[in-house]
Amino acid sequence: MEELPAGERIETVLGRVEPVRSLHAVPPHEVYEVEVDDRRAVCKVSVDDRGSAGVEGRVLRYVARETSIPVPEIFDVGAGWFLAAYRDDSPTEPPEDEQVLETDWLRIAGRTLATLHGEATFDRPGLLAIDGDPADPESDLRIDTDRDATWSDALDDQLAVYERTVSATGYESAVAETRAFLRDHAARFDCLDGEAALCHGWFTPDHVAVAGGDTTCVIDFEHALAGSPEWDYWRTAVPLFDGGGWEGPDDAEATFRAAYESVRPLPDGFDERADAYRAFVAASHLDSLTTQRGIDEETQDVASFLSAFIDETLATCRDAWT
Repeated sequence: MEELPAGERIETVLGRVEPVRSLHAVPPHEVYEVEVDDRRAVCKVSVDDRGSAGVEGRVLRYVARETSIPVPEIFDVGAGWFLAAYRDDSPTEPPEDEQVLETDWLRIAGRTLATLHGEATFDRPGLLAIDGDPADPESDLRIDTDRDATWSDALDDQLAVYERTVSATGYESAVAETRAFLRDHAARFDCLDGEAALCHGWFTPDHVAVAGGDTTCVIDFEHALAGSPEWDYWRTAVPLFDGGGWEGPDDAEATFRAAYESVRPLPDGFDERADAYRAFVAASHLDSLTTQRGIDEETQDVASFLSAFIDETLATCRDAWT
């Protein structure tokens, strides 16, 4: 058996687990293939305070029970870990030179994201947690906001997490600017019609597998929250269509959007708020960059680009909305 650097951590969390191999080890999580009672399984463990494996396991339980979205079965879940069935059809991250968007994937995934938003809902928006006011007692999933919270309240809570992550990097002012902009224009964002949707947070091909005309497996709900479908749409669209990492047909974004809207409409004012959401998503990418790689000479240019994009985009929005 391959020796794993975090094997002792897994054994401490779950004494009956035998590590087999490392699958992914990028902060704030480590993921391993393990054996449990002679069954193949996956163990995901939080390795720092930005990790959310305990929440993610509970989200997967909720999605499996309440929706038609195919996700791995959860065997067990703790405060900072979960244990799930190993899926041979689980999506994987392709090499950078093979990140290609197929038309079939765009159509199927667009419909599936809209289906998730329609089937998985909560009584109010907010960050998801283990402690707090119960949102789904059967899975121990909770909403970390007051019952009268608005979407702008919940989104500001998420942006505040990003601001804390990038503090002392020199880029915290860019994230603080997103929060100030949101506060100044909160009424434009508080347009949730009814219940808050479960937002996946990164609905891309490395997290969403399709085959035979259907979605077959969705993983990595570590960025999940309850809120506006707009947030989830742009958290998906920016890396797919604006980030330059994925290659696809010229009508890739139009295809994905049409597929989504074939299931449910996007909120009124969606296009008007698009650039603001792009800036908010850029703040989330600053958070991911800081968490996963840190801000150093190697990542400085990316961080500077994201910071400048946030400042310039929000300045344009302010001018347009004045």
